[in-house]
Amino acid sequence: MCTSAVHNATEERELLPTNVTPVHYDLLLTPDLDALTYTGEVRIRVRVNESTDKIVLHANELEIQEASLTSSALQLDAPLRATSISLQKDDETAHLAFAQSLPSGAEATLSVKFAGVLNDLMVGFYRSKYTDAQGAIKNMATTQFEPTDARRAFPCWDEPMQKATFAVTLKVRENLTALSNMDVAKSVSLGDGLKEVSFNTTPIMSTYLLAFVVGELEYIESYTSGAHNGRPIPCRIYTAPGKSEKGRFALNVAVQVLEYFADVFGIEYPLPKLDQIAISDFEAGAMENWGLITYREVALLVDEATTSSRAKQHVAYVVSHELAHQWFGNLVTMEWWSELWLNEGFATWVGTLAVDHVYPEYHVWTQFLVDDLQRALALDALRSSHPIQVPVKRSSEISQIFDAISYSKGGSAIRMLSSYIGLDSFFKGVRAYLQKHKYANASTEDLWTALSEASGVNVSQFMALWTRTIGYPILTVTELDGGKQINVRQNRYLSDGAINEDDDQTVWWVPLGIETSANKDQPSTDVLTAREATFDLATADTKWYKLNKDTVGIYRVKYPTNALANLAQAISNGELSTNDRIGVIADAASLAISGHSRTSDFLTLLRAYSNETEFVAWQEIVLRIDALQSVWANENTITIGRLHLLTRTLLSPLVKRLGWDAKDANEDSLVSRLRALAIRTAGFAGDEEVVSETNRRFQAFFDGDRSVFNTDTLRSAFAVAIRNGGRDEFEKVKSYYADSANPVDQQLAALSSLGFTTDPVLVDELLKFALTDSVRNQDVHQAIVAINTYGANRGRLWQWYQDNYDLLVSRYRASMNYMGILVRLSIAEFVGEDKVQEVGRYFAIRDTAKFQRVVDQSLEKIRSNTAWLARDQSEVEDWLASNCQ
Repeated sequence: MCTSAVHNATEERELLPTNVTPVHYDLLLTPDLDALTYTGEVRIRVRVNESTDKIVLHANELEIQEASLTSSALQLDAPLRATSISLQKDDETAHLAFAQSLPSGAEATLSVKFAGVLNDLMVGFYRSKYTDAQGAIKNMATTQFEPTDARRAFPCWDEPMQKATFAVTLKVRENLTALSNMDVAKSVSLGDGLKEVSFNTTPIMSTYLLAFVVGELEYIESYTSGAHNGRPIPCRIYTAPGKSEKGRFALNVAVQVLEYFADVFGIEYPLPKLDQIAISDFEAGAMENWGLITYREVALLVDEATTSSRAKQHVAYVVSHELAHQWFGNLVTMEWWSELWLNEGFATWVGTLAVDHVYPEYHVWTQFLVDDLQRALALDALRSSHPIQVPVKRSSEISQIFDAISYSKGGSAIRMLSSYIGLDSFFKGVRAYLQKHKYANASTEDLWTALSEASGVNVSQFMALWTRTIGYPILTVTELDGGKQINVRQNRYLSDGAINEDDDQTVWWVPLGIETSANKDQPSTDVLTAREATFDLATADTKWYKLNKDTVGIYRVKYPTNALANLAQAISNGELSTNDRIGVIADAASLAISGHSRTSDFLTLLRAYSNETEFVAWQEIVLRIDALQSVWANENTITIGRLHLLTRTLLSPLVKRLGWDAKDANEDSLVSRLRALAIRTAGFAGDEEVVSETNRRFQAFFDGDRSVFNTDTLRSAFAVAIRNGGRDEFEKVKSYYADSANPVDQQLAALSSLGFTTDPVLVDELLKFALTDSVRNQDVHQAIVAINTYGANRGRLWQWYQDNYDLLVSRYRASMNYMGILVRLSIAEFVGEDKVQEVGRYFAIRDTAKFQRVVDQSLEKIRSNTAWLARDQSEVEDWLASNCQ
């Protein structure tokens, strides 16, 4: 019997019928980069699982010209042509009917001829514009198939479980380079300026990992040592003409990380080559296509002289993340999109591990706390969040879970687990998991089983709570017996603080990691497994204690007032690690938002950080101050002025200590980033010396002295100059963005700085500019990202979104996740119940199915911010009046 849905214990999935399944694809494509179209023919060897005269497979926005079957079981002299071809737009399928049935157990070959458009949607088989060495604008053809867009390129079974092998052939002009997942088997000249490039057959894999690129390309090359891969692997970076040397840094990272992963995973890289290519138009950051990884230019290319240290580190991480997928995702693939976190959460964690291995000076695990853990905790504090393992029924739901839960909370869960069972046991389990499931599909439970066997710990028993349950706990600490013991109680944490019984059903497995002044290097191994329990502290002479040593656990902690004061003193004395200092301030700020503590407690705690020296700690502090100022943005000028004074009191001494210029050429990159952060924050808070020096250097920079800013301070200086300036500064930064001779990351820094203007006329001009051809579709969010930082301009941004809604939907109809990004930027910083009602009414009459989760999360954030302001408005004013005169 033919069914269109498969049921399992947790969800109903809309899947293709399984009467026929693919074994192997022979795919021939002929792209025309002038007409921006292509033709294709695919021959799919299929296995017949149930007798049938109908075949259903995926196809989206393709013209299917003919379809036929051949099979020895049909006993026909000629191919059996389809009697009908029906394309179903809603479920993106092609229904083929035949005059004869294929018997169960037979093999057959389905041949389909089709045509398509090289679209401008950045999905499927699409076109990307680039400028060649002579300044001419040209097109290349490239692909982006994850999660469900292989079906836009050719008819196929476009589901992760439907693995097959692929033999790709591309018919292209002689002067063009053709790439695919595998190495070239042969290239044959066809005459008339054409050639046919055939690639070796891939291993068995999912459709979303297939890729091909055609264009004028150049490359640089290196090889792995073969120490862990058994043979040298050729690694190439491909770019548009004239840019290949900018791939040198990424190439060096790739060579080292490929060897590292082969070692820690215990399996050689399975393919004969690794290509990585920079694509000018690319909606995602990067895509892990097996053997042909595609990237945004900013995620792959580095100019050693001009790229910021922040951007350079980002390249190292993205390359490592994508290489992790070559094993975790490609070799072993999630069975369905509800297991997306298996791909992305693991790659987030192990990608960070790889960067730490190659560049320990980056201190990436400390940065992980801010970039991943805190980001995940913020989103997961909303009722509209979702579990790490989230049920997915249909393809329209998939893009909404490529978010901080799947990536950052997933990575944080792996970090917490690996810390608990130890890295040796963890990787022993990972190696067993990969070995058992290679070239197949697997589930989260398969990973837990392997890790349990390796560690001797029942991992599934406690980790299922973290992956299948939404949210995380707040631990409330109460001191007993004169401080010799503590009682710890867990409840679900929500950012609005309005917890009810239905919200608070989960009792998590929580590793406490209790450290004290007496046992800083040997935290307890206590685990909270009940709603509450009592624990002994190490010694009677403990001056302070802290839960969650090194901020590894996924939870918040509320301390008694005296315990928090003791921690503040320990911070001031330099007794806590950087990770712990970040955890304390992050928790205090979050508890202020939710009403578990007062905002004035957070403000008082800030004093303990006056001697802080570490960039990442300051990054978290500034993010928290920015959040407070955002919610208080429309308060009276006296309150705003006092908030600025508080900010200057904290950050201006840093600017004075660090100065504007590096002390030596080998300055630590994190010191450079701290300088940039301090300049931007103090400048925004109205530090007159900083603003004056920014303006002086800004003028010198545009007069031709590019030495006045280093690669990190440039972004901050642009932002401060625009926030405190007018049209002249705005136009100069805009012109810098438009100059393609500048590094891509610095161009984007300029674009993202334009929104800091306070001038409503310039804001309106920027919003119009964002939708012109001067801004690539993938970068519109960069143009508008800073507008919501100035309260008076938020309404303009929201109006722009409404006015251009139909245009945006049309432009991003194939990548509606991007619509979610624009929604969040346009509304999430609002404060006020009137805005909740206004935004709710607007979206209630629109089809937001593909980004509804972001709408819900943004509305919930507005409500939370509104409650925070209403609750703490007067006491913040009182605290500022007493402490910031």
